[in-house]
Amino acid sequence: MKEVRLFVDPENVGRVMNAMADVGVTGFYAIEYRGVAPDRWAGFEIREDPESAIKALNDLSERAVMIVTVVPEECVEKLKDAAAERLAGERYTIIVTDVEEIHVDYGR
Repeated sequence: MKEVRLFVDPENVGRVMNAMADVGVTGFYAIEYRGVAPDRWAGFEIREDPESAIKALNDLSERAVMIVTVVPEECVEKLKDAAAERLAGERYTIIVTDVEEIHVDYGR
C-alpha cells in the first residue's frame, strides 16, 4: 500500500477528486492550509520575533489543499497519470510514501 499526497491550489480540488474517481480511489481526506512555495521562500530570512514571523507567514503564504489517500501500489502510477492529465498546465505536487500497516477500529 502507498500513501499519496496531492498538493493543489483550492480551485483544482475538483479536478483531483475526478482524477481519483477515474482510477477507482474509494476514500480520501482533504486539509485546507496556507503554505509557502519554494520560489517565494528562496533566499529569504525573517526576523525571529513572533510578530514578524507571523506577519511574514501571512504575507508570503498562499491557500492550498492537501488531499491524501491510501491506494494499492499498482494504482499509484494510474493516479499520477490521471492527476497529470486533469491538472495539465496547473501547479501541483505529489508525494508517495510507503504504508507499513493500517489499523481501523470502528469502536463497536
